[in-house]
Amino acid sequence: MTRENIAHIPPASTLTEEEAVTLRRVAFGQSEARTLRQADLARLLALRLIVTGREGLELTSAGRDAFNALPRAVFAARPR
Repeated sequence: MTRENIAHIPPASTLTEEEAVTLRRVAFGQSEARTLRQADLARLLALRLIVTGREGLELTSAGRDAFNALPRAVFAARPR
């Protein structure tokens, strides 16, 4: 990734709640592209947070960083 590309990556906090949900679904591979909100996919693609891979949508390295920056559920962070 070039410096020009890095400069255009928004922090995860600029994603709407719906876009964050779509990003999570892509990250977990839970949904097919046709079942996800098309507006969210278009924005995530434009922000270069996701790409279309061989097996469907996948996160870019910037997308992985944005996903990791998203808030976690309260119980998800607690060890068992």
